[in-house]
Amino acid sequence: MAEVLVSIVVEQLGNFVVEQVKEQVEELKMAIGIKEEIQSLSLKLKMIREALDDAERKRVKDENVKHWLEVLEIFSYDADNVLDEWRTRILQKEIERHDSLLVAGAGAGAGAAVSIPKKKVSCFSLSCCFTFKKLEINRDIVRKIKELDVKLEEIVRGKDQFNFVVNATGGGVSDQDVFRRVMTTGIVDESEVHGRDSDKEVVMRKLVESSDLENVPVVVSVVGTGGIGKTTLAQLAYGDEELKGHFDKRIWICVSNPFDEVKVAKAILEGLTKSSPNLSQFHMLLERIQECVSKIRFFLVLDDVWSEDYSRWEPLKNSLKNGAPGSRILVTSRSERVVGMMGSSYMHRLGQISDSDCWALFSRIAFSGRSNEDRENLEDIGRRVVRKCKGLPLAAKTMGSLLRFKVTEQEWQTVLDNPIWEQKEVTVDLFPHLYLSYDDLPPILKRCFSYCAIFPKDTVINVDKLVRIWMAQGFLSTVENNQQEVRGREYFVNLAMRSFFHELETDDKNTSVIISCKMHDVVHDFAQFLSRNDCYSISGTESTEKVLNVHHLCWERTDTAVTPVSICDVGKIRSLFAEHLLAKELTLDLVKGLKCLRVLNLHGCGIQELPQEIGNLFHLRYIDLSSSRVQNLPEAICRLCNLQTLDLQGCKRLSGLPQHIGKLINLRHLITTDTPKLESFPQDIGNLTHLRTLSDFAVGKGSSKLGYIGKLNQLQGYVSIHVIDSLNSAEDVVEAQNAALRMKPHIKELRLSFYWASEVSMDVMEALVPPPNLRFLTINGYRGTQFPTWITLSLNNLRVLTLSECFNCTFLPPLGKLPFLEILWIRLMDELKHVGNEFLGLPGTINTFPKLKKLRFSYCSEWEEWTDIKPEVGFSVMPSLKELELNCCEKLNSLPYCLLQRVSSLESLKIKMCPCLELDWTEITHIQSIETDDGM
Repeated sequence: MAEVLVSIVVEQLGNFVVEQVKEQVEELKMAIGIKEEIQSLSLKLKMIREALDDAERKRVKDENVKHWLEVLEIFSYDADNVLDEWRTRILQKEIERHDSLLVAGAGAGAGAAVSIPKKKVSCFSLSCCFTFKKLEINRDIVRKIKELDVKLEEIVRGKDQFNFVVNATGGGVSDQDVFRRVMTTGIVDESEVHGRDSDKEVVMRKLVESSDLENVPVVVSVVGTGGIGKTTLAQLAYGDEELKGHFDKRIWICVSNPFDEVKVAKAILEGLTKSSPNLSQFHMLLERIQECVSKIRFFLVLDDVWSEDYSRWEPLKNSLKNGAPGSRILVTSRSERVVGMMGSSYMHRLGQISDSDCWALFSRIAFSGRSNEDRENLEDIGRRVVRKCKGLPLAAKTMGSLLRFKVTEQEWQTVLDNPIWEQKEVTVDLFPHLYLSYDDLPPILKRCFSYCAIFPKDTVINVDKLVRIWMAQGFLSTVENNQQEVRGREYFVNLAMRSFFHELETDDKNTSVIISCKMHDVVHDFAQFLSRNDCYSISGTESTEKVLNVHHLCWERTDTAVTPVSICDVGKIRSLFAEHLLAKELTLDLVKGLKCLRVLNLHGCGIQELPQEIGNLFHLRYIDLSSSRVQNLPEAICRLCNLQTLDLQGCKRLSGLPQHIGKLINLRHLITTDTPKLESFPQDIGNLTHLRTLSDFAVGKGSSKLGYIGKLNQLQGYVSIHVIDSLNSAEDVVEAQNAALRMKPHIKELRLSFYWASEVSMDVMEALVPPPNLRFLTINGYRGTQFPTWITLSLNNLRVLTLSECFNCTFLPPLGKLPFLEILWIRLMDELKHVGNEFLGLPGTINTFPKLKKLRFSYCSEWEEWTDIKPEVGFSVMPSLKELELNCCEKLNSLPYCLLQRVSSLESLKIKMCPCLELDWTEITHIQSIETDDGM
């Protein structure tokens, strides 16, 4: 963790010399002085950084090294705070200068042009008072930087006593063999394995099944977190008697890390020939392997593979291609990236074992040699211990081994009550398996992972929120500004593919995008172990012992008098998670003390308002008030010029936003989904040109105007526009044009919702041309009689379209022309009576709805006829359609013959509450699933 913190500070130091000299020419002497101090700091930190690899490994066993690193981490936090304060003061002065120019321009008259040089301002308040303030602030910064240099000098002197190896490498194995990798074999006692019968059956089937088209050799893989039982499952397959007879040769290789291709090649050759090869050249080893596997069916297990370097694996794989059809390679790894690199044809994700199997594994060890009476007395505590293992076999075995030598109920209860990571046996027997995965990570991913200890156990972690929190903590600060969210997601996926997260939930609309996850309890315990002096969690039953150096605090719901002020130095806290608290307000003591806060999470709190003093927390990057009772936001929040995320989702009592919100010039995410009373947005929102998320935007006379979002061209993902008043004037058309939706290429999902009282002219609708890359579009509550032309002329990339509650529309647009439309939902169109050829895009379209997979009509109460068309050569109708659903279309009397007979892809037909619809069921027997009111 120290390496990341130091790197962040070094990066900032390099940037600040240039910026300070550039911004303060009149104080050049002061700037040059501070430049020398910064250069001194930077040089010392770079020297320290070179030794941090070795220091991080030695901290596990050496308490002195551990203490030295903790001092370095505290220094890095302090340095980051000072540099951030410096940058913020510069930013605030720029905002003040800009506001002063606006005031001067307003005084010159509404029509007067304002042209004032940036470096020469005649206003007395700027030339005099402003300059004095600036000098005072800079002297304060210089003093703080000098103090940092003195502290760092002491840290450097402390470093020299440890004789760290500069730029130490070794994939996690230090000179002390802190976490030694255990060499595995293909031998296992199957009677001691529990809960893997079904997994073994699946893997065995993949190992013995064959295909005439398969490439040799076929790679099958088993993936999962450390301690889940990957090696055990491979051993079960390797030792199976049926499988032994299926292959001519079986070879077991423990690959481990680093990946030594020469060593692996020798081991393969030794397994094939049962003798040690006398060859040392890699290419000669590969040639010999080719000869030995020629025309034989072999089974090779590569256990514990870590390397993602294809160039190391490719020569070995090529040397095995001479094997006979049916040859198999079974790979075990913690990383999906590894098995993807190795070309696995089947990946088996190994999950947790059941509670009963976990208990069987635990009790066999813990109760070995005990009397029945002891077992009865200890069983209840033992079962609760097993529940903490959450189906992780290695955890059950470790805890069983730990309790095997604990005699009394009190000793067992102590183990149950204490955090799992405080048990010495656990850190020796269990955590090494997790540490190997952790140590294989780049430093920044280590920091991102260990930070997750702040989430309470079993938390469903929203991935977008997690990335924004990482960004707020500066973990993404070295990434190009417009790529931080993208890189953050890459970091998350990297950790997820290495099994640090589980229960991954994907987006219904894009299954390749993970939207939420959890951490296994034991993995969470490991994260707490790594960050135990940095992240701290307190609940109602927690002791009130003072925790001095905590920087990230989770203050869980409690009805006691315990507060963050009473248990830690709030002046150091950079993250405060205080979800679901009953308090109606934040105490001033707490707010005033949180001077270094970056992340404030008040999700679900009873808080009704924020104090004005929150505007003094200038380090704040992330505020989560989602699902809270907050009714309004103070104008003081607009002083938070570093704020990146303001999450107001589900704030059902929130009625407005601060008028000067445009001062939040670094705001990237403003989340206002499900805020029904928020019916007005200030004009100042148009200044938030870095904004990427504006989930819901209300529009109407007397409130917000469409033109406010005209310059927000960085908007991404989902945007919903709620029209709450009529828009039918010439001015409204201009506002719609000024909104410039088509100039916002990163919006992928757009929702246009119209309230009951709103009437929108066709000219306004025509002006709301969406961006060309739009994937999802919903039009809800539109009162016009026809749809805008752009719906089929400008949306060539549209995948999903929903038309809902468009009561006055009498016909459907030619949606059959949309080349990539996959899902179409039409509901509550009361005036729709006829669906004809125009819906298909006829005439003029040969292939109508070429990609459509799902089509649903619901509650079209007046719809009577769906016109059939005659089949023609070279003409196709919905050739990809799989699901057709008709629900509550009470007057519909028939379906097109061409749709039911010519669409061979149709698999599912659902018809509910369509009493007038008559079908000849004998003509649609090819449809696999048919559901009707009578259960057909």
